[in-house]
Amino acid sequence: MKNKVFVYGTLMRGRANHAYLNGSCFLGAGRVEGLALYNVTPFYPGAVREEGGVVLGEVYEIDAATLADLDYLEGNGMLYRREKFPVVLKNGKTVKAWVYLWLRKVPPGTRVPVERQPWRAKQNIAEVRSGE
Repeated sequence: MKNKVFVYGTLMRGRANHAYLNGSCFLGAGRVEGLALYNVTPFYPGAVREEGGVVLGEVYEIDAATLADLDYLEGNGMLYRREKFPVVLKNGKTVKAWVYLWLRKVPPGTRVPVERQPWRAKQNIAEVRSGE
């Protein structure tokens, strides 16, 4: 069974955990509205429900085994919770995809504005350290 997943941090192309998506079909860049992105740690971001928010990322079609691997990586139910959201692809098409939502409190002052997305570790580590 194929699933779609929207990724916005370390699972994106060129990022630390992208190897988990090797062999998966890249469907394109996309955006999810109603979520906001935060630097929840210096090493990875988290998305939370927030009216008026937007998160930019990528959408992949994955198999059940890859979804299980992502659940483990993301600490599904402990750090993140997987939920389905409509994702608007760059080509204008909307697809329903799994998104991992951050379950813990977000550090104050760590919201990543859409102008600074998609998330990048080096840029965002500096922001967390400087308190931007």
